[in-house]
Amino acid sequence: MTPFLLRIAQAFYSKYENEIYKLSFVFPNKRAGVFFQKYLAEIAGKPVFSPRIITIQELFESLSAYRTADKTEMLVMLYEQYIRIGRSEELFDDFLYWGEILLNDFNDVDKHLADARQLFRNIHNLKSMDDDLSYLTPEQINAIRRFWTAFMPYEGNETKQEFMETWQILFELYTAFRETLHRKGYAYEGMLFREVAERAKEKEDIELPFSELVFVGLNALTPTEVELMKYLRNRGVADFYWDYESPLVRDKKNRSSRWIQENLSRFPSKLEFGSGIPNAEKPDINLIGIPSGVGQAKTVNRLLSQLLNNKSITGSNAGLNTAIVLPDENLLLPVLYSIPQEIEKINVTMGYSLQHSSVASLTESIARLHHNTRTMDGETAFYFRFVLSVLNHPLVTRIAPSETEELKAYIQQHNRVILTVSELGTHPFLKLIFSPIMDWTKIGEYLKSILSEIYRHLTSEKHPDEGEFTGDTRSIDLEREFIVQYYKSITRLQDTLSSVQNMSIDTYFRLFKRLTENLSVSFSGEPLSGLQVMGVLETRVIDFENLIILSMNEGVFPLKNATNSFVPYTLRKAFDLPTYEHQDSTYAYHFYRMISRAKRIFLLYDTRTEEMQTGEVSRYFYQLKYLYSQHFHLKESVVSYNVSAPHVSPVSVEKTPEVMRKLQKFRAGGDASLSASLINNYINCPLQFYFSAVERLSEEKEVQESVESDVFGTMYHAIMQHLYNRYRGKSVLPDTLNAIIQNDDYLTDLIERSFAEHYFKQKDKPRALTGHHFLIGEILRDYVKQTLRFDTSFTPFEYVDSEFVFRSIHQVSGDLSVNIKGSIDRIDKVAGRLRIIDYKSGKGELNFRNIEQLFDNTKVNRPYQILQVFIYALFYNSPLPVSPAVYYLRNIFREHNPAITFAGEPITDISVYLSAFTEKLNVFLEEIFDKDIPFVQTQNEKNCEWCAFKDVCRK
Repeated sequence: MTPFLLRIAQAFYSKYENEIYKLSFVFPNKRAGVFFQKYLAEIAGKPVFSPRIITIQELFESLSAYRTADKTEMLVMLYEQYIRIGRSEELFDDFLYWGEILLNDFNDVDKHLADARQLFRNIHNLKSMDDDLSYLTPEQINAIRRFWTAFMPYEGNETKQEFMETWQILFELYTAFRETLHRKGYAYEGMLFREVAERAKEKEDIELPFSELVFVGLNALTPTEVELMKYLRNRGVADFYWDYESPLVRDKKNRSSRWIQENLSRFPSKLEFGSGIPNAEKPDINLIGIPSGVGQAKTVNRLLSQLLNNKSITGSNAGLNTAIVLPDENLLLPVLYSIPQEIEKINVTMGYSLQHSSVASLTESIARLHHNTRTMDGETAFYFRFVLSVLNHPLVTRIAPSETEELKAYIQQHNRVILTVSELGTHPFLKLIFSPIMDWTKIGEYLKSILSEIYRHLTSEKHPDEGEFTGDTRSIDLEREFIVQYYKSITRLQDTLSSVQNMSIDTYFRLFKRLTENLSVSFSGEPLSGLQVMGVLETRVIDFENLIILSMNEGVFPLKNATNSFVPYTLRKAFDLPTYEHQDSTYAYHFYRMISRAKRIFLLYDTRTEEMQTGEVSRYFYQLKYLYSQHFHLKESVVSYNVSAPHVSPVSVEKTPEVMRKLQKFRAGGDASLSASLINNYINCPLQFYFSAVERLSEEKEVQESVESDVFGTMYHAIMQHLYNRYRGKSVLPDTLNAIIQNDDYLTDLIERSFAEHYFKQKDKPRALTGHHFLIGEILRDYVKQTLRFDTSFTPFEYVDSEFVFRSIHQVSGDLSVNIKGSIDRIDKVAGRLRIIDYKSGKGELNFRNIEQLFDNTKVNRPYQILQVFIYALFYNSPLPVSPAVYYLRNIFREHNPAITFAGEPITDISVYLSAFTEKLNVFLEEIFDKDIPFVQTQNEKNCEWCAFKDVCRK
């Protein structure tokens, strides 16, 4: 295989030898020029002056008086003209998306020398086309009439009317925008190309900074490029060479051949040389399907190792004859991590995008932070989720590690959903980040200050005052380079927006994000040494023996990307503007030219079918398989992963001496106690009891944005306790309860205080409730009032106590005594009997048939609430008869008796049942401390639904 560029170098060196420096070579990209210089140096075998190497874009720029304008600055200028001409009040933020579409359309119009006046013709002037036949072809006239005939009428259709409002000013906008750029000496690329092409078309005497030009490897030429090349050809200073040797590229049925005849006839080559396409040996093409993007990268490792073992990659520049082509740039990092260590040198043409850097993610977090600001108590305040996003960022924790941890703990402990600026400034760097921004003009300096502080800290890490830095300096260098690029981008954006009068903070951050999306930091390395990793466009004119092309999926390669444009398809086609057929032909040429001289080709594609992915292989492979199979040795395979659900073994914990030591603390004399809740946990699931009671594990606390059921219940308990505590030991009458019900100011104060203590975690700072919290407060008020109304049916009664805490030692057997504790929600005396009442925010049973039912963990709806009040009654030791009751708040709005019933009969004296209950309770308590009985999982999976440990035991 003789590379195309090598043969070009041989031909021109043999003719010009040491005089070759007088020529200028024009390539599609810079990478091709670098490879051409390499081949030229190898042929010469001695030092020679290199010819001038430029790209087609650089050629146009060298011939134009214009300078290419900054995209953001152009959007600002275009917006100003749009507002003036359209008399619109549209915000710049809303215009941004449409502005980019307009820029692309204007660029296409100029690069393709389309008549803007005729293209953007006003619908009301259609009749004048008959007088304009000299400017339009019959196809263009038919296309315009066909489009507008189908489009009409547009009255009554909001979308069509909006389109018409914009379309009617497009030509005036196009003209005014170009004039504005012209006055400043700037141009967008299409405008610059058009200016040069029109001068060439008029045969002006353009001053050329070269004596002879050689165009190499171009293909899809725009009309502006054609005009300039014709001009240079006619002046006798240009020569042209096309890489059209592959029979696949030349096949007229293949879209890759779209421009071949036209280019060859217009721009023939002066020198002739033989074909570089091998005929003797058919190349190998291996299609490999992999159900993963990262899996493709891992397969690259295997393929490269295979090529190394087969000596297909050899020599001092190991890998230079091999390219990994990435149509999807997101696979760059996985691929780089998958390259075998034997390949020491790698050249990455693509660069690393700034949008994937840690600086980009920090900027995005800061943008979200300021997007959701509000004012609280006269201070700027931030939403906690975006505060945590900043505090968890590696660059922030790197500078203020202890302060960020303290702040996160503070947010969690005090349930701070909204945080004020004064709460967050615990470190100078954090104070800087959480500074309020009131004006978009301050954002640039604000971001630069943050970046400067990060850069200073990274520099001090790399160059400490004492000793040597032993960490990875490469990661620090990369981060610092990202910061430098971001700093430059901010400065450029500040200069661009200096004339803008009004803009929102969100718009600034959105503009900045768009500005940095296309920036990348190049990897350091020798471009002519080692394995080449590149995108599709970087492969133009360059040949490799070994090709590994990833993401060979339909829609990725070739790219399926509908062009966003104001110009409808019918008109684009009529005026020879680019359409999807143009894109298809361009990518087809890149693919078939790329594989034309390769010996070993590996095509990898993703077989997954999910969301927008179809798992379909690219059309190019089907073309190879069914149209060109005689040219290749084709092989297909699919990598499958043996993924099966692992067998989940039952989890149990043996009661080792260490576990028994931990259980010892619950025995008499220990510092821990069993409670009704823990006993219920054991009955439900012994393993859950082990995790929560023995190991003291619990769910990680999170900030509660809304009032969860447990907090709601806690607040209800606190309010009821406060209401009744004034009447301890006193008789409660209906008038007493009615007076409380009528006193809304008193209830409001209690609700606000309860919120402050149990939800906002600021006991001494009660405040008026607003929004969602106000609604929850009103619901809480309704429950409290209804409970008081419900209690009137039991008046008069004597209030005894609320939240009564007991601690007791319970003798289970001769050698086992355990600590028991509990908190009884409410105790009162009605008709000579004590009522032990438990408040429950949900719903449940009040009736049971036998004692065994309370302990039967095989039942889905075991009445654990009844077991709880039985334990309370057992250890309260009242001399009076005890009647247990449960207030289910969901039942509180209907008439019912809250007393626990046995077989439908209310229990008026619980002591009748305590002997049988105690006997059954002791069985379970003995089981807890029996060293031969392990803590095992429950068999009732209903118990696992809301268990905090279900992910641990994988039940």
